[in-house]
Amino acid sequence: MSPTSAEPLGILFSDVARLYWRRLETAFATADLDFTSAEMRVLITVLDHPGLRQAALAERLHIEPMTLCGHLDRLAGKGLVERRPDPDDRRAKLVHATEAGAPTLARLRAVTEAVRAAPIAGLAPEEVQTLRELLVRVRANLVACAEASR
Repeated sequence: MSPTSAEPLGILFSDVARLYWRRLETAFATADLDFTSAEMRVLITVLDHPGLRQAALAERLHIEPMTLCGHLDRLAGKGLVERRPDPDDRRAKLVHATEAGAPTLARLRAVTEAVRAAPIAGLAPEEVQTLRELLVRVRANLVACAEASR
């Protein structure tokens, strides 16, 4: 199939995401970091938004709460996050990074540098910015569809 053919966008999204995450996780394994790309996303979000309730964290990540639970269990097992009781709702838990969270994320980000550069090799900075802006809009459209169907 030529690059200009009408390959379905859904297949392209799926292929690009799967290939990128596989490459990233291979880089983590090579660097002796026992992490998945999903766990890295969770850790980034916890560090950027400390004290979110688990439900709000799952929503921000666009994943199911039960999926988040598994990621948090693994991160807590590594000593990178902790769940604290919510003083306003004893049923809810607030998620915080531990002191080890930020340095571990720095190591993960160092590994991702080469991985992030590869897919955009040969693209002009303006093309990368346009791609980013378009993907942000596509994600917003998908989030709006999900919210409308609730």
